[in-house]
Amino acid sequence: MKFIYHASPNLRQKLSTKRIMLELMIALCAVYVFTLFYYYTRYDLERMLQAVLLLAVSLGTALLTEGVWALCTKQPVLRYLSSSFGWITAMILTLMCTINTPPFAIGVATFCAIFFGKLLFGGFGQNIFNPAAMGRAVIFACFAGATTDAITGATPTTVMANTYNWLPTTSASFDALLERVGSIWDLFIGWYPGAMGETCTALLLIIGVILAIRKVIDWRVPLIYLMTVALMALVLGLCAGVEELWLYVAFHLCSGGVMFGAVFMLTDPVTSPTAAQGRVIFALGAGILSMLIRVKANLPEGVLYSILLMNMLTPLIERALDGQQVRMRKKAYTITAVLAVLGIALAALLGNVMESAEEKAESLALAAETTTVQEVL
Repeated sequence: MKFIYHASPNLRQKLSTKRIMLELMIALCAVYVFTLFYYYTRYDLERMLQAVLLLAVSLGTALLTEGVWALCTKQPVLRYLSSSFGWITAMILTLMCTINTPPFAIGVATFCAIFFGKLLFGGFGQNIFNPAAMGRAVIFACFAGATTDAITGATPTTVMANTYNWLPTTSASFDALLERVGSIWDLFIGWYPGAMGETCTALLLIIGVILAIRKVIDWRVPLIYLMTVALMALVLGLCAGVEELWLYVAFHLCSGGVMFGAVFMLTDPVTSPTAAQGRVIFALGAGILSMLIRVKANLPEGVLYSILLMNMLTPLIERALDGQQVRMRKKAYTITAVLAVLGIALAALLGNVMESAEEKAESLALAAETTTVQEVL
């Protein structure tokens, strides 16, 4: 990875903040249209209207919260709303939720995301945490058991985590997994239930490339993040003896919020480092944490919390790389190399010590049989 530095005075960017947010909104609308198409085609009109309701509640809550804040702080409401971009947060948060999320839950989460995640820090551009990620964490923490009647089944990451412990080592177990959640192709095109905006890997990949070409997002961040997840999955599967190795890597990339997080969450310029080398370290750390949380934590998905954890570390990364840019280049390369080696080592260690679901079942069965024999004797 080559870091390019510019001596001062620095050139101004051609893209304004409003232009960037407009293009992000268009990209999010494209993802949302696919969501509506999927739920109407795969299920029925009721589920599609549920998706519409969730977005309407989130948008209304975001605009109302920021409007009241503008009145309380004696600022012009319309001008404040146009420069705060609360609807972007509402759209991202809605697309991170599943279709069976209750409207009141997403309303509360949106309020927490806007008020506690952004306004209390000083508004747009001052927040430490990604507001949408914070709102999704509120739903995880407070409304995990609350659902509507629009049940669509378990998500692929839930099945993989709960049934196979993220290690379907044999071809037979991997085939059984794909029978329940669909083929890798289904995962790639997003034809399966999950978080509303996180399923279609193909669409997210195309959008990410377009946004990177138009310089709306930094291409380094999604590339480094996806490479980190893929490499750790490859090393983990190799050390654990996974037979369908490449399918295993593809499953990690195509399931859950990996692609959505890479394109829309990690690239947030407010909550990520400002320098290019800092963003590379940020994405690398997020990829390592995503894999660690996925395979070892009591959660089926690790993208959300990896982003929030790296948001907390952003000031530390900025401080570590503060100084003359040319002198910081060697330091940036060193930190990047150390993190890369650490990620590979952790993946290899996990692959050697983790037990697959089949091995756990065999161990439990053997222990039960031994106990029965001892009781008989």
